[in-house]
Amino acid sequence: MAMAAGSRSAFGQNSPVSKLLTMLQRETNSDQVMEDVRTIWETDRWFTFPKFEETAKSVAAIMRRSGLEDVEIGSGPADGVTQSGFWTMPLAWDVKVGMLEIVDPQVPAELRLLADFQRVPASIGMWSGPTPAGGITTEIVLASGNWKGNLVLGAPLGAKRALAKAGALGLISEHTENRALLDERGWVNSFGDNGWSFTKPSAPLVCFSITPRQSDLLHELLNKGPVKVRANVDSRYYAGVYPYVTGVIRGTDGANAEEVLSLGHLFEQGANDNATGVSSIIGAAATLSRLITEGKLPRPKRTIRVLGMSECYGMLHYLEQTKDRTNTFRL
Repeated sequence: MAMAAGSRSAFGQNSPVSKLLTMLQRETNSDQVMEDVRTIWETDRWFTFPKFEETAKSVAAIMRRSGLEDVEIGSGPADGVTQSGFWTMPLAWDVKVGMLEIVDPQVPAELRLLADFQRVPASIGMWSGPTPAGGITTEIVLASGNWKGNLVLGAPLGAKRALAKAGALGLISEHTENRALLDERGWVNSFGDNGWSFTKPSAPLVCFSITPRQSDLLHELLNKGPVKVRANVDSRYYAGVYPYVTGVIRGTDGANAEEVLSLGHLFEQGANDNATGVSSIIGAAATLSRLITEGKLPRPKRTIRVLGMSECYGMLHYLEQTKDRTNTFRL
């Protein structure tokens, strides 16, 4: 709305730009875009690599429905060793069970369960390592306590290598972007030893994420004495794929001409980060494709390529592996 109003002011109500924007606004199906947001979020919110592959299949189907051509799912490596630019691709990860319960001292039943991946996926940090099969009973300690064999409460994510060196079982993250949201937990998607992702040499520490209300409870209990918990995480690392999805609105210049890239990143936990972005891009492409087919818009000179992929890792891999498409790429 703001862009259209601004264009009318700058170019006049009868300018070609104003007419184009008015038509695009009228023809856009925002209800369908919202449905696509829900579809992407339903699998991406689990943030495991098998779910990423499900997301890629859904996005490919959305692109085809939207009239894009040459839709394909690419398979970037998720092996923890392959280099893309200066980045090392992450190791694939999956988790089935992730639970953390207070064993001692006794607390009301409704406060005992601190984390359950199946109820709230953000309860587990992405790339959390497993516990011994069936779980383990251990103590929670503060960052100033004895880390060996224990779960450390409140240590920063950047302290992971120090935690591993000290023999800690893992980390309970209190990190949140808004502590006023007492029953929401921060999403931990950075648990490698050398930056964002988990690569092959990284330490397989356990990682939970708790809410501000739970954080206050644990600090209150720790002020009175030791706190024992039962941790059970069934997770695995493996060499898998980091998929990407692409489709085009074909231009008149042919297959070897320049392309316009429009991309958004998939495989994030939130609808706003970034299912809305990818769905909006595909929705815009769907509108353009339909109007071109109906003869209401001319076919563009350059091919428009829509890309949905992992943030940074996906783009770097794509640029390296598709130099035949991107040799004219410029910012």
